[in-house]
Amino acid sequence: MRSVVLGGFLFVAGLLLGCTHSGGAHVVAPPQEPAPGEYRIQRGDELEIRFALNPELDAESLVLPDGLISLQLVGDMHAEGLTPGELTEQLRNAYSTELRDPDIAVNVRSMAARIYVGGHIERPGEYAWSRQITAMQAIARAGGFSETADTSRIFVVRRDKSGAEQAIEIDIDDATSEEGKNRDVYLAPYDLVMVPSSSVADVNKWMDQYIRKNIPLSPRDVTPSETWAP
Repeated sequence: MRSVVLGGFLFVAGLLLGCTHSGGAHVVAPPQEPAPGEYRIQRGDELEIRFALNPELDAESLVLPDGLISLQLVGDMHAEGLTPGELTEQLRNAYSTELRDPDIAVNVRSMAARIYVGGHIERPGEYAWSRQITAMQAIARAGGFSETADTSRIFVVRRDKSGAEQAIEIDIDDATSEEGKNRDVYLAPYDLVMVPSSSVADVNKWMDQYIRKNIPLSPRDVTPSETWAP
């Protein structure tokens, strides 16, 4: 399932990056001072629920595809979209009819949320999301830029609440500068960080396609003065 999601994101990213200069994509500048919000529970998260005075009710519960968790005494409870604090309050209210002053703590044991890093990097793929991870940190986690990367800019592809995709363009010089106007951005769950190719990479691809695979020449047979046309 995740590979399907990643493939879909890569397809969308290709369309967005291909249209960046033609005005077809919704490309926006990164926020000036990004800050992650409080984590909200998602489907597939593993929750740890502890009862200080009633340890027999302790539970480790998976958030099901319908957003529910199932607990002793109170049955199914909605968890998706709530912060751990909000879910704690709901559980305290629910258990107040069964227990006197229930002391409950909710922790997210394992997050299902992922981010995707694609394009010209060393290890493209799927990585675990965390509240504090930025686009540049995600690239570092994926092994850094490859030799064919355009290291002047990167894109973060994100869906808004309506489901529409937008590409956030990040100038790398600004993202690594204290005084730059743009900043690195914190990633939201299921963001895709996309690193485009450099012009050198495109030339090499063109050479492979039109020259090296069709004409039996070694690289030293081609001098800088020679001009090739498809």
